[in-house]
Amino acid sequence: MPDFLRPLIDAAAAIALAFALLCVLAVDYFFLGVSGPGVNTLQANVIKTKFRDPKKLRLAVTPSASFPPDPFTKKPGPKWDDMGKLLTEMGDGYKFEILPIQDIFLNPKKLNDYDVVFFTCASGGLELKNALVEYVSNGGILYASDWRYDAIAAAFPDMVSQKYVANGAKQELNADIVDPALCEVLESDKIHLKFDIGEWKSAAFAGPRVKPLIQGRFKKFNAESEIVEAPLMVRFSMGKGTVIFTSFHNEKQNSAVETKLLKYIVFSLVTAGVDADVSDKLEKGGFAPQKSNLLSTPKRGNTIEKKYTNKSQCDLRFVLGFRNEGAELRFRIVSPDGKQFTADLESTAIVEVPGAIPGEWTYSVTDIHLPYENFPFTVTVGEKR
Repeated sequence: MPDFLRPLIDAAAAIALAFALLCVLAVDYFFLGVSGPGVNTLQANVIKTKFRDPKKLRLAVTPSASFPPDPFTKKPGPKWDDMGKLLTEMGDGYKFEILPIQDIFLNPKKLNDYDVVFFTCASGGLELKNALVEYVSNGGILYASDWRYDAIAAAFPDMVSQKYVANGAKQELNADIVDPALCEVLESDKIHLKFDIGEWKSAAFAGPRVKPLIQGRFKKFNAESEIVEAPLMVRFSMGKGTVIFTSFHNEKQNSAVETKLLKYIVFSLVTAGVDADVSDKLEKGGFAPQKSNLLSTPKRGNTIEKKYTNKSQCDLRFVLGFRNEGAELRFRIVSPDGKQFTADLESTAIVEVPGAIPGEWTYSVTDIHLPYENFPFTVTVGEKR
């Protein structure tokens, strides 16, 4: 072979090899979804522990009150709290049933058919207090808004704070987001809220089990010169279940940020049972939760990355939590010195890093398979006490 041909042959071989590698990567990405997990260089262990194993997500929405019919067209007015519309827009994974209040009154056990119940804004509901207590205590997740305050207060009187009880006037206000995780999602510590009608209810709940999410200063109904400050959205636990109450709710004029807030509420409700399990496992293992992210990857092969600053050397636990509905997620943890650990998970799992060094840690989640769009999951970081 002439010497002048050797470099050309070598170059051709290199180009062919590079092309073959690109083909493999393309097939891996477009047909398999994501590339392989890679070699683990970080010392970490996946701790297998039993978490609740829910069936397919079951949602129910109670009928909301509505504005009066249009006087000219006679068409029904829009609903005060149209959570059904929001759930429909979120995709097939959020299909729901309409649950009339009368059905609950006649058969309180009916609530147990659902993982999450949206107790949407309307007057009344006091007659359901025992049913609501039993449902939440046994692990049910309950959303309630605005005029449902009286029913929630009657069912959970130990959570009520009389100093926050107030009715708000029609107004717009800039409220404070006091929950760090919600601040991160909305990328702000403020949110502009619009209340189109007066006499809406504050989230007048407080105590060791109550976690305020949003609070604000507002004008009182029929006394607009008087300014009060109170929570506008809270979350509290009762037995095995969770309640989220919000003064604000879904109306057709909601801004993009307000809609993002409402979707966050839905994700929080869907993952509430998982969160309770994760917190319980961390506490029993002697770990204190330091940071929690509520995340969602609507696109196939999408990766979400977050940071955690570890202040001193200690054992860390990274918990990826999600409902066991057929999802497969890739969980990757990278230490401050560049070592990595990756695991493909089909259910909630704990990854423990013994003797984690100080510095900025990175964790990411990539979806390999999602059972439905807008599938939510959480990542919680716990530190050994």
